[in-house]
Amino acid sequence: MSRLLTALLCLFALGIPSATGAAWRWSNPLPHGNNVNDFAFTTNRGYVQVGDSGQLYTSDDSVEWTRHDMGFREQLRAAVFFGDRLVATGESGRVVWSDDLTSFAKLSLGTTNWLEGIAASSGRLVAVGDNATIYTSDTGTTWTLRTLPAAQQAWFRGAAFGGSSPGFFVVVGENSTVLTSADGVTWTRRTVTSSNGAHLNRVTWTGGGFVAVGDSGTVIFGNAAGSSWVRQQASGATGDLNGAAAASNASRLVVGDQEVRHATLVGNSVVWTAQNSSSLTAPAPIANFLSAIWDGELFLLGGRAGLLAYGEPSAIPGIISWSTYPSPSRNWLFDLVPATAYGTNTSVKSSYSGLDWTTRRTTNRFYVAVGDRATVLNSDDGVTWDSSLVPATATNRTFFGVTGNDRGLVAVGSGGALLFSPPSYEQLVTTNSFTNGATVTSVTVTNWINTLGLVWQAATSPTAVDLQAAASSADIYVVGGSGGLLATSADGTNWTARTSGTTRFLSGLEHHENGFVAVGDFGTILTSSDGLTWTPRSSGTTNWLYRVRQANGLFVAVGQNGTVLTSPDAALWTSRATGITNWLNDAEFVAGKWFVVGNQGTVLTSEDAVTWSVDSSIITGKSLYAATTLREQLITAGVEGVILRSQIGVFPAPVQISNFPRSETEQLFLFAGSPDQRFRLDRGPALTEWSPETELEITDPSGTLLYLSPLTNAPASQFFRSVELGP
Repeated sequence: MSRLLTALLCLFALGIPSATGAAWRWSNPLPHGNNVNDFAFTTNRGYVQVGDSGQLYTSDDSVEWTRHDMGFREQLRAAVFFGDRLVATGESGRVVWSDDLTSFAKLSLGTTNWLEGIAASSGRLVAVGDNATIYTSDTGTTWTLRTLPAAQQAWFRGAAFGGSSPGFFVVVGENSTVLTSADGVTWTRRTVTSSNGAHLNRVTWTGGGFVAVGDSGTVIFGNAAGSSWVRQQASGATGDLNGAAAASNASRLVVGDQEVRHATLVGNSVVWTAQNSSSLTAPAPIANFLSAIWDGELFLLGGRAGLLAYGEPSAIPGIISWSTYPSPSRNWLFDLVPATAYGTNTSVKSSYSGLDWTTRRTTNRFYVAVGDRATVLNSDDGVTWDSSLVPATATNRTFFGVTGNDRGLVAVGSGGALLFSPPSYEQLVTTNSFTNGATVTSVTVTNWINTLGLVWQAATSPTAVDLQAAASSADIYVVGGSGGLLATSADGTNWTARTSGTTRFLSGLEHHENGFVAVGDFGTILTSSDGLTWTPRSSGTTNWLYRVRQANGLFVAVGQNGTVLTSPDAALWTSRATGITNWLNDAEFVAGKWFVVGNQGTVLTSEDAVTWSVDSSIITGKSLYAATTLREQLITAGVEGVILRSQIGVFPAPVQISNFPRSETEQLFLFAGSPDQRFRLDRGPALTEWSPETELEITDPSGTLLYLSPLTNAPASQFFRSVELGP
């Protein structure tokens, strides 16, 4: 048996403070929000997705995915297995390869051309892309650029290997270009019968032929010899097609912009079925798909913002049952706010001995996000997000702003839409019975749940114009929007329009200890001590100021053309250089540092709000419209339901070792901490002798991690500790 000192538990509790910095993780969509540009699969290595911002994902089962950051932010566009070696290509000549899907080697081929497609035979790789680019490699580690005759040149978008033995490469590209080659060096241009000249995006081998897909619903079938290519005019597809897969030569699938169509080949006949038709029992989702693959049992489709769909063929040709990876809303999100809800849990214990009462007041701090199609989400931890209940009258509205306090939350949106969520209490009663011999004990627990942020009701609006800005103090709510409209309410339900003195669109509002500040179009800045009367201020710019925030004794306004203004009092403003021209949409102060988020995944950081730098660690290229914080955790949200999180400050507590091996044959550990917490497990024969075993991260929202060590607890005397590694 192990000798574990009680004092050692105190050592676990001390830990080491985590370092600050933006280590980003996905909260929504799930499993991630990167575009799935391509798949690769082999039974020996499993599944791979490649996407934007240098992100690559691996999986053993196509359900649980592990993110691998390549350390660059260019897109990865295509992937293939070359034996057991994964090779992926992408933007500006990027190439990565791996033999174990754990460590990755990165290459740059010294070109600005994007490598859009890659294919592999048993002995050669071919990568293709912009400006008639074709590279070949026999290892994946060194590459040779091939030059084509002028008559064969085009911008290439896809590649495949297949055909009659011994097989050949196929390359497709713009203007319905199709080339074939036995060795990747010498190429033959093929004629496409009934060609519409559309650009071709991908091509795949079916086991008995080829399928190439392209813009405007273009589908082309090629024979096994590569000599005949014919456009399919009866597919029914009209949207751009981006991917293709085949379960067999008789079962072919094409996907694209709101398109999932299946072709069943019976003799010389082709029967097409729209797999996203509502008439099907389990249709595919209507979405923008970018890629498709067949793994021997299922079709796996990848789309924008990480959308995954799974298709299981039935015994009936063309009938496929579709399901999607479970994920919260993918609607666009425009604002975020932290909120606090108070509640009372009253426990009543009923037994033969009488009644025992216990009352406990609880405090819950949580996030609320609002967006398109009346989307309202809530989260206790920034990791797991759930949909809130909104009235049916709001379902066609877009909500651009949200604010509030423990007296209630207010959301504002298109067409003057106003929602209010009061701190209403609902009972949740649970009862359990316990038997001890002849005695039955019944325990009833009545929980009073505060529905603040969970249940919303419509409020009477003073306007029909769009509302976006929102802020609140302990006494008053203030909202603003189109035409310079401002309105106030003491209770969140009864609103009064106020005179702002401007007709400019007001998109941002902030409350501070001395009043309110509003910002908007054409560099508009207004200040007010009470939210009722307003004074214009000079901003020194005509750029749209999208939002304004105050923290640490400083005001920061952000907006159009990379604009950042700062002020100590909201009256006198100074322009700060950012070096970028992207729209900046929100700012937040976390753990002694300013963060600004904007379009195309822009994130700026600064310790003084004067000197700004670009955060190159961001893992998305999608526009971010909002940012907020709780417990030194930074949350940002934007297009397609994107929600990212990063623990900027230290975690609330170090990782605890809740269970550890207590005998020489045990290997199981249980750790307790916070989601995203990284740490190292050390072990040793004494408190002064430690050896690192492994680095771990808590990924479960519950904050727990089970770890099965490859080592046992021999010898009989061992000690364990967890060491914080930072975010």
